[in-house]
Amino acid sequence: MPEELLKKWNERIKPEWRLAFIAALLIGFFTHMYVFTNMLPNHDGLINIYNTQRKFGSGRFFLGSFSGISSYFDLPWVIGSLSILYLSIMSVLLTELFELKKKLSIILTAGLIITFPTVAATFSYMFTADGYMAGNLLAVLAILVTKKYKLGFLAGAVILFVSVGIYQANLTLILTVISIWFIRELLFQTVSIKSFFLYLLRYVSMTVIGMGLYTLTFKAYQIWFGGTITDYQGLNEVGTTAGTYSDQFSKIKEASLEFFFRGFVTTNPIKLFELLNVGLLILVVLILLVVAIQKKIYVKPVHFLLLIFCIVSLPILSFSLYFVSPGVEYHMLMVMALSSFYLLPIILYDRLEVPTFGARLNSWGVVVFVSLTIFNFALIDNIAYFNMTLKYEKSYALVNRILDRVEQTEGYEDVEKLFVYGRVTMKTKNASERIPENIPTMTGAMGEIILAQPYHYQYMLANYFGKSLKLANEREQEAILNSEEFLEMPVWPANGSIKIVDHIAIIKLSE
Repeated sequence: MPEELLKKWNERIKPEWRLAFIAALLIGFFTHMYVFTNMLPNHDGLINIYNTQRKFGSGRFFLGSFSGISSYFDLPWVIGSLSILYLSIMSVLLTELFELKKKLSIILTAGLIITFPTVAATFSYMFTADGYMAGNLLAVLAILVTKKYKLGFLAGAVILFVSVGIYQANLTLILTVISIWFIRELLFQTVSIKSFFLYLLRYVSMTVIGMGLYTLTFKAYQIWFGGTITDYQGLNEVGTTAGTYSDQFSKIKEASLEFFFRGFVTTNPIKLFELLNVGLLILVVLILLVVAIQKKIYVKPVHFLLLIFCIVSLPILSFSLYFVSPGVEYHMLMVMALSSFYLLPIILYDRLEVPTFGARLNSWGVVVFVSLTIFNFALIDNIAYFNMTLKYEKSYALVNRILDRVEQTEGYEDVEKLFVYGRVTMKTKNASERIPENIPTMTGAMGEIILAQPYHYQYMLANYFGKSLKLANEREQEAILNSEEFLEMPVWPANGSIKIVDHIAIIKLSE
């Protein structure tokens, strides 16, 4: 009976799992409720009100399947709720993977995962967000399955294949979480050197087989199905190199410093984000020293060298896609792996048991600094949503004004097509200065308006104003651009910046 099955499942749920799930669920909805209950499309969301998300040309072969669970419509509440569900389960898997026992450790882990800025940046692309969150969940599941079962690397490889087939950047999340797990095991000497290399063999096997499956699928799509790979983020250049390895390491160094310590290494002002990162870095160093002394790691050279290697590898693994293609440019959507840096002090705190003064001081430091970091992440997320509101409202108001002007232009009744030339220049104190100075660059949420291309105007007119127009074709565009009438037109919002010629509404936004 269904009731009996539910009862058995409930009995098997560990208290730690339940706490992780509920903490992530509550913190998640409190943090992101605003974006779930408002329609705030960005430049991509504007044209993806309905989309199958079949991004085969981007190598995201499974994105459409997982995004389709919430239908192919842009439904913020449904997509948001599913996303929080996936991240809550991900928090449970991390709790199990790292065998977290302290309640505060579990709550902090859940809060960190659910508020990390990559999550908010992904929610600016709400129409596809649940698919990406499912990919994050599968990334951690692949690691856990590989760790728990002797032949789990086979199932883990398939799960990794699907996760990377949703979003390629999930590979870096998998690699960094594995590295954090090894740091924990080595520092607290939970595994012997032999066990270390056996686990390493499992994880390497999982990664090689999983990425092998992905590569085969990638090549099969190109060769057997004649698929064309987009040049976005250098996907069409995968496997080629540009520059030397020192160039790639230099990129990794710059990207790491800019994310964690932007105010210290750029002209941007130093904010709470950077200060908290400095505090957490100091805490991690102190905890590593305290535990290393307690466990006498320094007298075990192999343990010590492996530990140093895992720590040093973290930034390299986080930005390892630089080695895959010369066209890769990291942005906020791609750096979920960096959440592992914030996980490290929590996981170390969870294992601090010897009640020395140093251990107590570090424990309080981790709880305070990580709690403040989570709160600051939540603020960053909502500042991003605030700017998304401003972007949408300004864009909607602009198109409303343009349509009103078009309707007052002679020949409006016969308009069939649209030709938009140039872009509107907007620069406000909030969107162009205050917000970029106060929060990290949130891909998809930053900027002044969501209207970058002519088709954005076309989609907004159709979906938000009920005015369906085709775009002028290439021949018609060329004729308009070469016409004396167009050259003499003033720029929006001057009188005459909109004209109707041969059933085409011509809108000149800039020279």
